[in-house]
Amino acid sequence: MDSNHYFLKPTPLLKEYQLLDLIAKNSDITQRELSRNLNVALSMINEYLDKAEQNGYISKNYKSSKDVEYHITNQGKDRIKLLNIRYLKSALDVYTSARGEVSQFLHRVINEGFKKIILYGAGDVTDILLQTLNYDKSLNLEIVAIVDDNKSKQNTKMYGIEILPTSELTKLKHDGVLVSSYLHHDKILEHLKSLNYDQSKIIHFFKD
Repeated sequence: MDSNHYFLKPTPLLKEYQLLDLIAKNSDITQRELSRNLNVALSMINEYLDKAEQNGYISKNYKSSKDVEYHITNQGKDRIKLLNIRYLKSALDVYTSARGEVSQFLHRVINEGFKKIILYGAGDVTDILLQTLNYDKSLNLEIVAIVDDNKSKQNTKMYGIEILPTSELTKLKHDGVLVSSYLHHDKILEHLKSLNYDQSKIIHFFKD
């Protein structure tokens, strides 16, 4: 992973952001609750809180020896904003990189002679494929339809493209099917095989 994506790793920087954000939303939050939300030991929470106080990001109000309120200072609010921007930047970098790889894949599909395809699987992969096609206007690839075995998804739309039952697949004029599901990849291949679908017209987003 690129160094620009460091913020997506479970680093102390991410834990600091989570801790400050939780306190900003609930000043009565307990150390045990913080420990559970950040998935770190109570002793580490003490360290994070002490460091945040030393840096001027929070102040403590002792109701009793064991009952403490935590308050975000103005400096702490600015720190949250900064960390939030860094998080968004890292997430955007990852998204941009992924979209670039998907764009390259679709260009290869076009170069192999596919012009009108059906996407098999109405999940996250299809979502990013359609987003990439909408973004990269140099991709001269027509999505005829999306097919999915999940009845709850059928007769709905993704980005204006209808999701149909797989029984409609052979009735549609197209020159290839892109298998756009990871979890159901093998099951989809078996289904296409049972339909005697031309194996040379199957496009694999995920390799076997």
